[in-house]
Amino acid sequence: MLDQIQAFVHENFIRPMIDSSVPGYNTVNTIVYGVILLVLAFYVIYPFLSKRKYVFDWNFMKVLLPYILFGTSLRVLEDQQIITRSVNPLDLGFYVFTPGIWILTFALVCIGLWLGKKIGKENHHKSQNITFMFGLAFALPLFVLNLLNAKEIIGGLTIIVIVSLISAVVFFLAHKMKWSFLQSKLAKVAFIGQALDTSATFVALEFFGCGEQHVLPRLLFGSFGNLSFFFVKIPIVLAVLYWLHKEYAQGKDADANLYGFILVFIAILGLATGTRDLITVLVGTCSP
Repeated sequence: MLDQIQAFVHENFIRPMIDSSVPGYNTVNTIVYGVILLVLAFYVIYPFLSKRKYVFDWNFMKVLLPYILFGTSLRVLEDQQIITRSVNPLDLGFYVFTPGIWILTFALVCIGLWLGKKIGKENHHKSQNITFMFGLAFALPLFVLNLLNAKEIIGGLTIIVIVSLISAVVFFLAHKMKWSFLQSKLAKVAFIGQALDTSATFVALEFFGCGEQHVLPRLLFGSFGNLSFFFVKIPIVLAVLYWLHKEYAQGKDADANLYGFILVFIAILGLATGTRDLITVLVGTCSP
C-alpha cells in the first residue's frame, strides 16, 4: 500500500517537477493545486487582509504588479537553465516552478506588505509605495536579465499587439453598449490579464513550438486547434466578469471588497501565466 502511495505521489507530483518530457500539470496535481490555491486565497488570505482594513482596488493591484513580474521573470530563468530545478525545498531550484515559485512570491508579497505597514505607518499612500518599491527591487534585475537575453523581439511584440487589439475592441464595445461590469480599472486589468494569457499561449504554441502545460487547454487545442482558445476563453472571461459584477457589486449580497479581491485574483492568474509566456517567447526558449 505504501509503495502504491509513493508511486502515485511520484507520478503525479514529483515527476512533473523533474521530468521535462511530461507536462508540468496533470489532472491530479491541477485539482490539488487548484483546491489549495482557492482555500488559501478565500479562507486565509482574504479574511486576514480584510481584518487589517486592506481595500482590494486598482491601487492594491498596482502594488502587486512587481511581484508578478518577479515570479514570472524568475520562472523563465529555469527555462534558460540559468537555475536548475530541484525538488528539495532547501535548494533555490525548488522555487522556480510550481508550487515553489508561488510560495516564494507569496512570501515576498507578505514581507512587502508588512514593510509597507511598518514603515508607512498611518500613511496609506506611503505604505503602498514602499510595498511597490520593495517588490520592484527584486523584480527589475531579473526582468532586465531576461531582456538582455531576448532573441525573439518580433514574437513578443506580436503578443502585445494582439492583446492591445482585443482589449481595445472589447473596451470600445463596453463603452458603446454601457457594460457596467467592464467600466472599472480593476475589471479592465482582470480582462487584460486573461487576454494576455490567451494571446501569449496562442503565439507561443502556434509560432514557437511551445508545449501547453495545463490540462484543459491541452484538450481544447488537441480537438479544435490553438486558435480556438480565443473563441472559448474571451467569451468565458466576459461572462464571468458580468456574473461577478451582478452578484457581488449589484446583487442583494453585494460585497465591494470581496468583489475587488476576486477581480485581483483573476487578474493575477492571467498576468502571471501570460507574462511568463511572453518572456518565454522573448528569450526564445521555445523556438523551433
